[in-house]
Amino acid sequence: MTQPPNTGAAQYPPAVYAKAVPGDLTSAPPASLLHWFSLTAAAGVVVGVLWWLLAPGGAFYGSGEDPATWLPRDLVLGTLGLVAGVLAAVFLLPQGRRAGSYAKVLAAVVGSAAGSVIAWQIGTLAGALFGHPTSHPASESIAFSLRSLGVLALWPAVCSLIVFVVTLLSLLRAGPSREQ
Repeated sequence: MTQPPNTGAAQYPPAVYAKAVPGDLTSAPPASLLHWFSLTAAAGVVVGVLWWLLAPGGAFYGSGEDPATWLPRDLVLGTLGLVAGVLAAVFLLPQGRRAGSYAKVLAAVVGSAAGSVIAWQIGTLAGALFGHPTSHPASESIAFSLRSLGVLALWPAVCSLIVFVVTLLSLLRAGPSREQ
C-alpha cells in the first residue's frame, strides 16, 4: 500500500501510539499458575474425604443398599463442589487486577475440574476400602459411587461463574475509561 505525499494532512494509515507495557506486568509467572492449579486440585482430596464421611452409604450412616440414598449421595458431592467453587472464587477475586489474572483464573478452573475428579476417585476408593460389604449386591451402584457425573462440573462452573460476574460488575461500575 502506498502512502500519499505528505501534504500536511493526516497520515494514511494513521499512526497508533500506545504506552509500552513491560512483559512482567502482563503475564503471570509459571510458578503462580502451578500454585493455583495444584491448590485447587489438592482440595479435591479434602472434598473426597468429606464426601465419604458425610454422604449416605459412606462412613457414618447407611449401607448404600437402598436406592433412595443414591441421589442424596450425589447431592452431597454436588454441595461440597459448590462450596469448594465459592471458596476458590473468593481466593481468586483479590487477584482481579494483578498481572496475568486471567491465566490464574484459568489455572484455578482447570485445577477445580481436576479436583472434582480427584474427589470422586478418593470417595469411591474410600468406599471400596472401608465401605459396608454386601454379600449379594443387586447392582454395582450399591457400592459407594457417583451416579450423576454432571455434579463434577459444579465446582469449576461455580468458580468461573462467580469470577465472571464479579469482574463484569466491577467493570460496569467503573464505567468507560476516559484515557486520551
